[in-house]
Amino acid sequence: MKKDALVWLFIVLIDFILILNVDSTFDNGDSILHYLQAHQALKTPHYYMDMWAKPLFILLAFPLASYGWIGMKIFNSACILFSAYGCKKIFDFYQLNGWYGVFLCFFSYSFFFVQSSGLTEPLFMVFLTWIVFFELKNKSYLSYSLLSFLPFIRSEGYIIIILFFAYSLFFKKKRFVPFLIIGTFVYGIFGLFYYNDFLWMFNQNPYSGIETKYGHGSSFHFIEQLPYVIGLPIFILFLVGIFHFVFKIKNNLYHKDHFLIYGITIGYITAHSIFWSFGLFHSFGLTRVLIVIIPLITLIAFRGLKWLENLVKSSFSKMIRFLLIALIIIFPFTNSPMAVSWEKDIEINNQQKLILKTNNWLINEKLDSNPMITNAYYLPFILNKIIDNKNEIIEMKLLNDSSFQVRKGSLIIWDSYFATTDSQVSQELIERKFKVKRLKEFKNEENYKVVVYQII
Repeated sequence: MKKDALVWLFIVLIDFILILNVDSTFDNGDSILHYLQAHQALKTPHYYMDMWAKPLFILLAFPLASYGWIGMKIFNSACILFSAYGCKKIFDFYQLNGWYGVFLCFFSYSFFFVQSSGLTEPLFMVFLTWIVFFELKNKSYLSYSLLSFLPFIRSEGYIIIILFFAYSLFFKKKRFVPFLIIGTFVYGIFGLFYYNDFLWMFNQNPYSGIETKYGHGSSFHFIEQLPYVIGLPIFILFLVGIFHFVFKIKNNLYHKDHFLIYGITIGYITAHSIFWSFGLFHSFGLTRVLIVIIPLITLIAFRGLKWLENLVKSSFSKMIRFLLIALIIIFPFTNSPMAVSWEKDIEINNQQKLILKTNNWLINEKLDSNPMITNAYYLPFILNKIIDNKNEIIEMKLLNDSSFQVRKGSLIIWDSYFATTDSQVSQELIERKFKVKRLKEFKNEENYKVVVYQII
């Protein structure tokens, strides 16, 4: 135990040192928006009861996020580290060397880089990992209770609840099903006081229906993109592990392990594939959603590795493991498009560099104190302004509201990606609908554009 504690101390120290030196925000949209919502939650408390902001994420993240971006990264780093610890516990449960689980998690490099974000995936992942572990240990009261709160971290929690419901029927655990609504009941009570609506989480669901603005894509999109999330070597071992599972399942169909490890992993990927294929629930085909199942993927991948070892003579098994582990370590540093892109994953991206240039111009022109209408959220991020829809940052989607009144002197910071994709606001709409003066335009080599207008 003392040796394990020293190893964990070393991992924690190295992880914090590395992640605090990463400038990337991992994601350019929701990562920054969710951070801002958690950061300013005390000033704008409606985010504690907002399904888009993720109520439980806001509640748990705001104490550290309120101190700034460093606090947000520390929070998500803690989630990642505790997920890795939960993964080790699952490996240990199966009498496998748990340190392989920790190793495979961190070398599924999105697992590491997502720490430098304000995304909700790390918190969802730590909940999911420990829910699975507690259920494996037959601590069902705890696992089902924790699961009931998962939809208030990410809406995919409903996918896991459906899978657990099926699991409950197969394994005669129907007595635990009522525990799946604890989270909904608790937040329903809050909703009665705040919204006068017990079912507010469904009535205000921002993901319901078909969302045409995000489009749809291939049913195989998430499988094709998984190697870019976890790396090609681990992906191949994962496929081997899945093949081994299919090969052996005919001998014992109703096994707890099949539902909790393989069922959740395959069910989760399948659900997202269906959503993206039909353009359901505001799916944007974002591959970062796969990060939450990395601890489960690593167990399947390691079982794939073990199966490969068992297929060859014992004298070569150690050599196979050594070669595969060496490949897993080396691969992120190769020139493969599936490897780590150091410029993209370590530094701020080109869109953010252009917004930073815009910000410097606003400061030089003494316009940075004007109310700003934008959804290029990196701008309020670097200006340390709050989204209040009144005096500091006003969401651009409000420009589509006919009752919205713009104040003279306010700035509209339009960009060619977020304004058009998320808010569906074009330059033509701004220039036609409002009396504005075009102050400045910024453009980079990728044709990403930021235009500053002022209401006159």
